[in-house]
Amino acid sequence: MNSLFVNGVEREVSSEEDTPLLYVLRNDLDLKATRFGCGNEQCGACLVLVDGKPACACTGSASTTVAVSPPSTTSCMGTDLWTQSRVDF
Repeated sequence: MNSLFVNGVEREVSSEEDTPLLYVLRNDLDLKATRFGCGNEQCGACLVLVDGKPACACTGSASTTVAVSPPSTTSCMGTDLWTQSRVDF
């Protein structure tokens, strides 16, 4: 059992260590705003904020992640931090 901070809340997940963060967010935590796109860190569809910095959830393992903020219509989409992270990506 691993713990992960998502949008400031600690969540317990029971996925394998090598499970991509994208699958943990979508399947285990039912957070559907993060999408699968190319699977090669090229398109940005799976972009999340990890410790305040943009990261691709399609290739990053959930076991190496501590704090993540996936996009949502009520939290970070459209805010300065989210918009700037997309530009920096």
